[in-house]
Amino acid sequence: MLIEELYNSRFDSSLYIQPYRSAQEYITERMQFLDLCFTVACAAKGLSGGDIPARETVGFCHGLSVSSSDLFSILTPDGGAEDCLTPEAREQVENAFFHVECRTRQTLRGDLPLPFETVSAKFALDDFERFALLLAFAPAYDRKYEGVYTYLHNSSSDTQPTRWMAVRLFRLLFGINPPSAVRVLDGTSPLVRFLTIPTAAPPERNAAAEKLVIHPRAAAYILGKADMDASLAGYAELYSLPEVTVPVRADSFAAAQEFFMKNAFRDSGPCAVLNLFGPEGIGRRFVAAHAAASVKLPLLCVDLQRLTVLEERDITRWLDTICLECTLSGAIPCFLFPGKKPGETEEEKEVTHDSFEARMDHAAVYITRLFRFIFWITQERDQRFAVTDALTDSLELPMLTAEERKLFWNSFAKPEEFSPEISLDICASQYILTPRDLQRVLHTARAASRFRGTPITKDILKDAIRQHSRSQLGLYATLINAVFTWDDLVVSEDQKRKMKMICDQVRYRRVVGEEWGFRKKSPYGNGLCALFYGSPGTGKTMAVQVMANELGIDLYRIDLSQLVSKYIGETQKNISDLFNRAKNINAMLFFDEADSMFAKRSEVKDSNDRYANADTAFLLQKLEDYEGITILATNYVNNIDDAFKRRIKFMINFVFPTPDVRLMLWKKIAPPTARFDEEIDYDFFAENFELTGSNIKEIFTNAAYIAAAEGAGIRNCHIIEAIKLNFSKYGKLLTDDDFGYLAR
Repeated sequence: MLIEELYNSRFDSSLYIQPYRSAQEYITERMQFLDLCFTVACAAKGLSGGDIPARETVGFCHGLSVSSSDLFSILTPDGGAEDCLTPEAREQVENAFFHVECRTRQTLRGDLPLPFETVSAKFALDDFERFALLLAFAPAYDRKYEGVYTYLHNSSSDTQPTRWMAVRLFRLLFGINPPSAVRVLDGTSPLVRFLTIPTAAPPERNAAAEKLVIHPRAAAYILGKADMDASLAGYAELYSLPEVTVPVRADSFAAAQEFFMKNAFRDSGPCAVLNLFGPEGIGRRFVAAHAAASVKLPLLCVDLQRLTVLEERDITRWLDTICLECTLSGAIPCFLFPGKKPGETEEEKEVTHDSFEARMDHAAVYITRLFRFIFWITQERDQRFAVTDALTDSLELPMLTAEERKLFWNSFAKPEEFSPEISLDICASQYILTPRDLQRVLHTARAASRFRGTPITKDILKDAIRQHSRSQLGLYATLINAVFTWDDLVVSEDQKRKMKMICDQVRYRRVVGEEWGFRKKSPYGNGLCALFYGSPGTGKTMAVQVMANELGIDLYRIDLSQLVSKYIGETQKNISDLFNRAKNINAMLFFDEADSMFAKRSEVKDSNDRYANADTAFLLQKLEDYEGITILATNYVNNIDDAFKRRIKFMINFVFPTPDVRLMLWKKIAPPTARFDEEIDYDFFAENFELTGSNIKEIFTNAAYIAAAEGAGIRNCHIIEAIKLNFSKYGKLLTDDDFGYLAR
């Protein structure tokens, strides 16, 4: 075939003013243009070697094993690139280029999308970069082009174009030096950074010899596939707005949408960052997605926890891939900042924190260079972008009020699913749940009710809530299995009445605080703190368990050893972390032996006193800010700082039980399945021995072991021996005379 016939053999010249009828027709003609270019280039290569006639085309050569010399010498004779093509050959290239460009412009005036042109426009590629992109795309479109590249490289192993080849081919075919050649050669072009994947050049060659291998996501997009890059699985996902929406937080939606609309579509200027912060599951992503959905754009959520374990070089590469995905899909990037990880030693925290912060700072700075707008989601307000040029704003999404929780309960739950004993209004007041946790709790409760074949009962709901709130305080606290009920607790009626008042304040705080307006009069200090004090063994710990069981919430005993640190400032950080975690879950915090942590502040005589007082003051501040339930227990109420007492709403004194109460304890503590060989004189023991509930429990347990060792049932003599053993611990010896007729 003659060179002069190349254009007419591949294109219908009468169609050059007609738009393309489909994207496939466009890509077919674009590849025909590339075929023409390769034919001319291969002919020029053969001409320079002296063994292919100037006006004949050549076929593709496969299986060459000759080592390639420099690409310049292959494509360019000594006379220079401009002399490689005859005027007839260059005319064929120009005709084909003009034909495709005319039809492309006509098509772009209509509604037919052309993915290749869209990619070129999104990344602002010039003519040379578009040509290089076509070279990289060719092997993904048809593997026959691998043979073309082996011929042009004169090497059977070089099946992909290089940056250098793209520059030389463009100069050869169009007779001009591409202005963006330097950007492509040094790797700063968007084509190299985003649309191709990195490859290592041979050790003996420079970066110009690196291959242009199109990114699979870019190739798929050009071919008309809209699926998200599969390599991003685990690092990023498209967020879909839930079907059920509740009309709350309208002010948050409005503020986020206003900042988004004002800054997301600017043509120039620094990156705009909207920091949405608040507890997990509160709806931060929902607010971001709501703002993006207002202009029908998806939200791409990126897990920074996965990225920050990588090296900085790999973080940069993944962020480039995320930028490619956002650019092609039109998604708005939303970066999820990882929370703190409990359970590390002080030394591990220091090392981990330094390396983690360094990688996060690197990621944050690089992100501001890639994007015009991002959502930055954290648990606390983040000032990381203060040292950058980014335009930042922060929006807090605090925990839901009881009234807002009521709307979510009524939206997510159906009254007919529950037994009549459950009131959704009381559930909204009693259980502190984020919208996400509420959905999970209801899902678990529904599964349990289907399995049992009953409506959702109180017990089913309590179990579901416990499953979704356990182990969220890390090593700061230990979960106590609260199994005791009001029937198990033997205290005076006055003590029990005060405890029930505490439970009622939890159940009806929405009614009193929000419906009746009392919360408006007290903007802070709305938590519930109670102090149980009295002698050891009088039932303080059991009383706390009864209340937790009654309210259906988890009871956590705070581990003071995990809060207190020898490092200055660490104790306050731990206290802050504890209360931040606790405010987002259904938990009752129990500070046993509270006088050790809430002790009176002393006169400052040295630095130790000053820091100890600072820790106490900080704990006082966090306790007042905390809106959950806190129970303090102590044997020495006079050691508690008076400032704490002011913030305590209930102080219940657990005194030694009276004879009547002791009689009830003796009768209740013995399990019904215990073996007795004679009738126990509970009246005598209750009347004559001042014992607490824990003492009586210990005595009964020891008496049972003594009886079992004798192979008999429990008798009065076994109780007497156990009482003597108990009193001996406190240095008091009892004789037979103390037991009257029973000793005889």
